Amino acid sequence: MTELGDRMRALAESGHERAEELLAKAKEFDEKTDAHYSETGGPETAKSVLGAWARARRLWSECTGEPLV
Repeated sequence: MTELGDRMRALAESGHERAEELLAKAKEFDEKTDAHYSETGGPETAKSVLGAWARARRLWSECTGEPLV
């Protein structure tokens, strides 16, 4: 699990109108991150992890108004 994923799940559980999307992006990001950093060195490349992070971060920014950078 990642900090961003945890925050996205918390926002979704609070009843946010985009809850389904938040949960999906959090799951995608966490799964890719976990696979990439696992002991077996899963099939996820740094590029795929970064892409999942960017999609999750953009959604987080859209939902909270927090700046992207």
